[in-house]
Amino acid sequence: GVILWLSALMVVGAYYVSVRGQATLDQLAEFKQRWGYVFAVVSTALWGAVIPAVFLRIFHPRYVLSLGSFAFLVVFWGCKGAEVNWLYDLLARLVGTDSSLRTVLIKCCLDQLLYGPLWAVPSLALAYLWRDKGFSWRRTKAALNRHFYETTALPMLLANWGVWIPTVAAIYALPLGLQLPMQNMALCLWSLMLALMSGKPAA
Repeated sequence: GVILWLSALMVVGAYYVSVRGQATLDQLAEFKQRWGYVFAVVSTALWGAVIPAVFLRIFHPRYVLSLGSFAFLVVFWGCKGAEVNWLYDLLARLVGTDSSLRTVLIKCCLDQLLYGPLWAVPSLALAYLWRDKGFSWRRTKAALNRHFYETTALPMLLANWGVWIPTVAAIYALPLGLQLPMQNMALCLWSLMLALMSGKPAA
């Protein structure tokens, strides 16, 4: 997590301090803005599902991910990419696109105190539980008890704040076109954490 935060700060620093870094990142921002939601869906599926799956397959062979689970995660994170892209566009319209401290703080609060605990984390916890229960709504519903909230949902929320509060501050300090690419970088670590928090290792 610390490496992730330092990487995010390096990207922000490269944008605002280095002329060459700003030019390179502006090209990425233009590419993202040109492709819009297509970029959001494809890149988020890649960083949220494909790269973590490859990493786990190589470095954590006891972690089991079936073809069905992998396909589910690709679709799920692709949809989340469109959702997050919509969120960033909405916050840009409501709060502004500048990188002032006031704008960044307001966006962080709306992101982490409303969107995160009210929708992002509950939908993640439910989706991963549904997957772990073999895509059975009956078994998923039966597992939605106090034990699930204490051992999975609450730790997931705390991990979400630990990873994302510092990260979204860096994200919102960047221009709109770079916010989703920066989010995708952080998503790779977050997806790995989710996999290890929710998945079942091989016997």
